Amino acid sequence: MRAKDFRTEPREKLKYRYNEAVPAFTEVLNSLQDQIRSAAGEKGLSVTLRHRVKRFYSWHAKLLRSNSPEEKKKTITISDILGIRIICPFLEEIELISNMLQELFEIKEHEVKGANYPYQYFGYESVHFLIILPDVFLSVESPANDFLIPPVCEIQVRTILQEAWAEVEHELVYKSEFSPLDDPLKRKLAALNANLTLSDIMFQEIRDYQRELNTALKQRRKDFYNCIMLQPESDRKPASLPTAKTQAGSFSRETVDALLLRGLLAHNQTRYNEAIEIYSNILLREISNEIRAVILVHRGMAYFSSNLQDTALSDFNQAIELNPRQTNARYYRAIHARVNGNFAGAFADIEECIKAVPYNLEYLTARAETLAAAGKLQSAITECRNILQMEPDFKPALRLLTNLEKN
Repeated sequence: MRAKDFRTEPREKLKYRYNEAVPAFTEVLNSLQDQIRSAAGEKGLSVTLRHRVKRFYSWHAKLLRSNSPEEKKKTITISDILGIRIICPFLEEIELISNMLQELFEIKEHEVKGANYPYQYFGYESVHFLIILPDVFLSVESPANDFLIPPVCEIQVRTILQEAWAEVEHELVYKSEFSPLDDPLKRKLAALNANLTLSDIMFQEIRDYQRELNTALKQRRKDFYNCIMLQPESDRKPASLPTAKTQAGSFSRETVDALLLRGLLAHNQTRYNEAIEIYSNILLREISNEIRAVILVHRGMAYFSSNLQDTALSDFNQAIELNPRQTNARYYRAIHARVNGNFAGAFADIEECIKAVPYNLEYLTARAETLAAAGKLQSAITECRNILQMEPDFKPALRLLTNLEKN
């Protein structure tokens, strides 16, 4: 029986048939969710998936609305029996997920709801897709075939905050007996929606900043490692301490976060004096001991790369005194000790780091490097092999193992 015949069928019979098809609907949705979740995981996307089957009374009400003389001439197409909602933390992921869906499925319709609304409108934004179900999801005998004409599923993509607004709006407006009529109440709803939209934008900006900062931090660690491993100590000439060309007031309009990022960028570009100056100005501010310890570690690394060994050690020591749980300070102090032949001090700090974070590959590799520097080559080789069992492509351990086996 085709969908266009439903209008002539008794309601109770329809209800029975529809309910019989619900398990098949649910099976299709579960299969779709599994495919979407797997594809999202491969792309490193963190998503929450929800699904629903349209209730019979909602489906039947839409069927009855199509009972006008004009509509009776048409084949009934109710395309939202199956629905999946993909909820993501950040705005940028909406585009990534949208691209992913277009790779996975044949798209029948694609619409950005709310994109063209005026700013006064207190609605929500959401990306909607109508996908054509792959043949593999529906067997020929499935009772769902009678109702899924065309065989489609609606997929909505929203952020967490867009989802929150949609849920609240549904309760306040659509499920209420009346919608807000007076302008003051409409403005309040518009303001709430605007606040959520602004929050989404701010969360994305914070994430962008964190990504930029993390990229700078990774590059700084890499440069620091290369400075130690690739450049012989005899070639590293001590730099002079930078003069305080700038007072703290010159940086007063910049946040600590902005200054730190600027310092890291200078640091990564080997402009060590500039980086040290920026770090020093951050340290002149009223900041917590935890933040002060982090900045001291960065400045200590810049001093170390400038071959100002004693000054670097002083910063690492201060960082540990301010925050004994600062494992990075101990890690860099251990490297300082190893480079300067203090193997006992290096081992002591590295063991403290590993005790705090047992499976940190950088700390384990530092222990292997210290073993090698102390002449315990076989132990160093064993340590490297253990690391590579955990992470076969960890380059610092691979590089060290290759060099050790050559000897």
